[in-house]
Amino acid sequence: MKLLGSASRWIFVAALAYAPWAYGGTTASSIATLNWLLVATLALWLVDLSIRRRVPKFPPVLIISIAALTGIGAWMAFNASAICDSEFHSFVALAQPAPRLPGSIDYALSAAWMIRVGLLLGILLFVVDLARDDRWLLWLWSAIGVIAGSIALLGLLQKATGAGTIFWQPAPPYASRTFFATYYYHGNAGAYLNLVLPLTAGLVVRAFLTRGNSASRALWLTIFVLTLVAVAANTSRMAQLIALMLLLALAWQLGPRVARRLSRTEKNVALGGAAAILAALLAVAQASHLEQPIQRWEGISITQDARWLAATVAMRSIAQAGAFGFGPGTFRAVFPWLNDSASVHAPGYWRFLHEDYLQVALEWGWLGSLPWAVVFFGGIFAAIRAFRAPNSRKWAPRRRLLLPLVITALAGVALHGLVDFPLQISSIQLYVATYLGLCWGAKTWTS
Repeated sequence: MKLLGSASRWIFVAALAYAPWAYGGTTASSIATLNWLLVATLALWLVDLSIRRRVPKFPPVLIISIAALTGIGAWMAFNASAICDSEFHSFVALAQPAPRLPGSIDYALSAAWMIRVGLLLGILLFVVDLARDDRWLLWLWSAIGVIAGSIALLGLLQKATGAGTIFWQPAPPYASRTFFATYYYHGNAGAYLNLVLPLTAGLVVRAFLTRGNSASRALWLTIFVLTLVAVAANTSRMAQLIALMLLLALAWQLGPRVARRLSRTEKNVALGGAAAILAALLAVAQASHLEQPIQRWEGISITQDARWLAATVAMRSIAQAGAFGFGPGTFRAVFPWLNDSASVHAPGYWRFLHEDYLQVALEWGWLGSLPWAVVFFGGIFAAIRAFRAPNSRKWAPRRRLLLPLVITALAGVALHGLVDFPLQISSIQLYVATYLGLCWGAKTWTS
């Protein structure tokens, strides 16, 4: 019955590839297809577990937090008080099963969001179990690297050719001008590239330290360079700033390890290669119109930014959200009402707040946000503790190399969430759930 287990893992790898390539998982059709891929992954995994009569081990804190999230979210959707009519910008009242208890203000949005939440949390547990297999852990890492290189290459080709839209399609009058690669919004593209950048760097280091063949070294080095240049060519300022911080963290993590393992001759070759990479970066940057993202740093005014005004409206509305919020996924329905009643309005239509933590607080409330904090930040903390434990010295080298890179990538997206909405995008959510699965799973890794 190993076939079922392998099938679930390959479908999961296909989902990791599909999510960023299908417009970053930002269209209704791509989200629906991605959901079905995740359903197939989890269904085959559960069938495989039942046939083998095997019960995976999960950290109790994680299980309790997931149970709390699914319970709160499911109840809010079940006890919804209304459904939003987006065409007429009004709410249609529904018969609440328990009118005196909290419920979502939009049944449809909360129900759809809870389907995605359930699948993502299921994938997190799936990765906790998958990561115990040393061979599949390396397959997963390599797959992420290849997918990252393909997305970065597409974005650079678009920049170099002056593409008007994604995939060089005819540009309608309303087409987004801030797209990069397969993402309509450059901030989301930058967040995805920063998520995969540390792992591509780790693949390069592993290829050189394990004395891999020249083809694998060339492949991973090319992918890393493409990803790095793509971040620079993208016009998201926050993504560029976070990428710089990630590079400093990577130099601190990987630099001493590489220096200890290389001989003097290899170090000289590495310095020559670094010079060649720098020259290639300059050449590719010129072809990719790198001066455009650089010019965006001129004339920055935070207080005049509409995102600042929207965040101010959200901050002043936290008290209205209460302990359980307005309901999962209801930001787009509730924010116009909150904005209209505010003393200072944020201009435009806001589907997402450019501040993930405030949006979560509005949708889930202060009590409902606590399990999310445990799952995300608790996963990072659990990974750090596992890595520092004496038992971690017995891990396979790939595990000791990979885990700090995953922690670094999650720290980057956590910072990005302060000024943007990467954690609201399906493809980024899937990668974050995957990384968190590795973090929580590290507590169960053995020698």
